[in-house]
Amino acid sequence: MALKELVKKTAPARPVMVTKKEDKVQEFISQGGTLAGETLSPRIEVEDHRLTLRIPQWLMAKVDEKRKERIGSISRNLWILEQLEKACKK
Repeated sequence: MALKELVKKTAPARPVMVTKKEDKVQEFISQGGTLAGETLSPRIEVEDHRLTLRIPQWLMAKVDEKRKERIGSISRNLWILEQLEKACKK
């Protein structure tokens, strides 16, 4: 008895139609862009100053309470920076 090889039949490939929307996407991509550093506003400093801040546990708990009152989730660092910025504007 001879063994017969099983071969899966596939449909012939159809030509891919490129839509106008895809053309626009490709055109946009091919234009390239700018690096993130080139688009920073003058107000944003490229170099950060880093420091260690010792905060009592009771105060950190209050910071977390206030930060969780906001819609969305933000980091402690961002919340503290926002509060510092508000205080400096006064």
